Amino acid sequence: MAEDKVQVENTAQEVPYGEEGLKRHGDILDLAARAHYEHIDYTEEESRSVLRKIDWRLMPMLVWIYGLQYADKQSLTFASLMNIRQDINLNLASQEYSWCGSIFYAGYLAAQLPATYMMKRLPIGKFISVTIIAWSIILSCHALVHNYTGLLICRFLLGFFEASITPAFVLIISMWYRRTEQAGRMALFLAANGLATIIVSPVAYGLSGLVNPSIASWKVLYILFGLLTFFTGVFYFFALPDSQIKVGWLSEREKAIAVDRIKENAQGIGNYVWQWYQVKEAFLDPRTYLYFSFSMFMNIPNGGIGTFGSLIINSFGYSKRISLLFNLPLGAIDMFCKLIIMNLSDRFRDRTGFAMFAMCLPFVGGLIMLLAPQNNKGVLLFGYSLIGAAGTGWGLLMTSLSVNTVGYTKKATAGAVQIIAYGIGNWIGPQTFQAKTAPHYRTGKMILTIFYGLAIANLFVLRMVNWSANKRRDKKTREDPASMVQPEDAAARDLTDKEQPAFRYML
Repeated sequence: MAEDKVQVENTAQEVPYGEEGLKRHGDILDLAARAHYEHIDYTEEESRSVLRKIDWRLMPMLVWIYGLQYADKQSLTFASLMNIRQDINLNLASQEYSWCGSIFYAGYLAAQLPATYMMKRLPIGKFISVTIIAWSIILSCHALVHNYTGLLICRFLLGFFEASITPAFVLIISMWYRRTEQAGRMALFLAANGLATIIVSPVAYGLSGLVNPSIASWKVLYILFGLLTFFTGVFYFFALPDSQIKVGWLSEREKAIAVDRIKENAQGIGNYVWQWYQVKEAFLDPRTYLYFSFSMFMNIPNGGIGTFGSLIINSFGYSKRISLLFNLPLGAIDMFCKLIIMNLSDRFRDRTGFAMFAMCLPFVGGLIMLLAPQNNKGVLLFGYSLIGAAGTGWGLLMTSLSVNTVGYTKKATAGAVQIIAYGIGNWIGPQTFQAKTAPHYRTGKMILTIFYGLAIANLFVLRMVNWSANKRRDKKTREDPASMVQPEDAAARDLTDKEQPAFRYML
């Protein structure tokens, strides 16, 4: 049996934590030091066994809550065809409904800086659990809304408390998995978006068929998901681990193996100390701005579809109830593209190439909705459903950020910038679907198609930036090998990708 042997000299290393950091994170440093500086022998079978245990214990929790938060977030598009607009007296000739979609992402944006800082300072599992409980309460309060102002307030607060989930999950994946394992695992929890759509569509279809209910069907939808989310948050407070070091379902040896497995990521483990120089480096890195622009290009269409999706299907000529059900094909394409394309990305160690392919599908879908005969419901629905592949492109962009941005603070900063772009794009998106262009919303579909095209071009530029950086480092290694020696303590010192000469960017 092949052995994966780690042999590193047990020498004293400088750790930039400070006295306070050492006191607060002694347990983390102790295990990290043993994993990185002592001789650890374990077989490949032991490594696979630990990986399987992590997969079976951690991934189901990430998949469940990610799907649930997506269902909670998308509840408005289903409620739109369950008469929430009429029941709370929204002005259908104005942009009031669009603003109810946009305001969610205003909350998203408002939460980014405090959420990024809190994720760095607090145990990640406890932080996520508390935010889940908070948004479950806000979600249930939607059932009490009776006017435009009330819906705006609830949507803003829902966005505020849901804002930390995606960047937190990206951090968790990078803390538990090797770089070559990350896209496949992120595919699992991102695919939960499609699975949630597949499940919620028939639920909404069933609720919309209630005859003379004592409580409006859209209120039942909000109460149901609010309660489900609340009990999930309480369970996760005790079950979701903060790090390998503190998890209860790994033995001490398995904890050391779990930490050692990801040493090749060259990233710190459980380092909660905020390092301002890494913030500066993130803003001087051109990749940060390419992550930002891609997220904008991709999420302006996403915001429009997230708010108007059911109404767009309805505009093809389907009834309201059938329109709720026909979100299913989009959900299926979303789920299968993430599971297949993102796993292929791991296999071939290529992020941007597969992301460009994924983004071509919604681009074609937008063209179909624009150019196909408007009385051909089946073709229009097919074009709309192809938009489900867009989430795969965004997922691969996030994995590219995760594997190519090293340094815990730098990664958190770049992730926050990308999520801010996500929020701005989704905030703008609903405004591209103007009430005056209803029911076909041709302008919104045209803007959607243009931005998907720009997203493809953006990914190509990112690929060239990473390719060029690797070529420069390879050349310098050949010309001056001594200057390109990798520090053995890079992970423990939480060095960035720029500070690690042997680091190569994944295309």
